[in-house]
Amino acid sequence: MLKAVLFDLDGTLVDTERLYLKANAAAAAQLGRLLPAAAFQRLVGAGDLRQNTWLQAQFGETLEAFIRLSDELVAKRLGSVSARPGATTLLNHLHERGVLLVLVTVSPSAYVQTIVTQQPWPQFDVTVTGEVGASKPAPDLYQVALGKLNLAPAAVVVVEDTSAGVTAANAAGLRCVQVRDLAPASAKAAAVLPDLAAVAAWLLNA
Repeated sequence: MLKAVLFDLDGTLVDTERLYLKANAAAAAQLGRLLPAAAFQRLVGAGDLRQNTWLQAQFGETLEAFIRLSDELVAKRLGSVSARPGATTLLNHLHERGVLLVLVTVSPSAYVQTIVTQQPWPQFDVTVTGEVGASKPAPDLYQVALGKLNLAPAAVVVVEDTSAGVTAANAAGLRCVQVRDLAPASAKAAAVLPDLAAVAAWLLNA
């Protein structure tokens, strides 16, 4: 019986990945690199950008400046971030059924708080952010979440939008469905679904 659903945030519950693409392109332009937003799509789902070899090759010693500029541009637009279609309905439905809602994201706490408080969502029962362990695809964040829940893995389902997230969930021993956004489909997902309405239907049989 389903007891808890663990959700990623960016690209899964909120439409922020396109915001990051635009911010990355604008930050690159400020540093004299005219890279289109599409060039940064390979970063969707990436964890620590400082460890990304493609970014290192593009920016070298200016990488820290690029990350800082991009973060500043994103922060200016966080007030207008919208939930993905179906997110509020899905969260409310699970909450009404007594299913625990868990947020598991590599993003920092302050960022998460800014995003979540502007959405009409029920309160998450557990929130795990990027400060507590290694970034996805490492399983750390999901292991922490599972420890807080004290539930058997079979009673839990993860919802992610990227291959890195699916890999992290699987490595923690959890089933994971992928809701498509910008990232390629993952062969490791229990199901690859087009939107959150389809996720809601899938969870009815989980």
